[in-house]
Amino acid sequence: MDLFFSLLITAFRSLRGPRNANVWDGTHYTFKPRRWDKDRRGQLYSSRIPSFIDLSLIKFFVETKMSAVVRKHGWIPIVLSSVQVRLQPQIPNGPLTIHTRVVGWQDQYVEIWHTWSDETGAEVLRSKYLTRVTHPKRHKVTGADMLRELGESIVDRPLSATARQQLADYFRIKEANRTADQMSEEYANYLKFIEQP
Repeated sequence: MDLFFSLLITAFRSLRGPRNANVWDGTHYTFKPRRWDKDRRGQLYSSRIPSFIDLSLIKFFVETKMSAVVRKHGWIPIVLSSVQVRLQPQIPNGPLTIHTRVVGWQDQYVEIWHTWSDETGAEVLRSKYLTRVTHPKRHKVTGADMLRELGESIVDRPLSATARQQLADYFRIKEANRTADQMSEEYANYLKFIEQP
């Protein structure tokens, strides 16, 4: 329930504010974790990290006008994988800021970083998301398509080494799942065959 209201408040504030951010510079979402976001030692629950990233993404989508473009075309954003990199052993108390921005793209795959910093500006955590946008009719939506619709220059910004590894892992797992499905079907047919009199 708390997250639901936070999402509504974030969306409302973003819609009332300026919507002139670009995807490369991104947006900043500042918040102060409440007591129910922390454990008995005062540390932020790990399960709350994706929740606050979702709030930062809402702000990013609204202020870059990406939400309007997605609705207009019926596009569906999908997170393929994420990698968390800790820059400090613990998330400190006090206000935190999440800087959400696009850092690179390759074909239909887009790399988004969510960089957390404390009130001194020191980096705390970096969450690297590998995403893509799909269409209900299965049309491929590329990074160039998104930049064009946003009225931004189409610039070549390759994926980082981490994102390239994430993409390679995604393809490997996808192929393994496809092969497993084929083997499962063949095995089922084989069982059906030997059961016949």
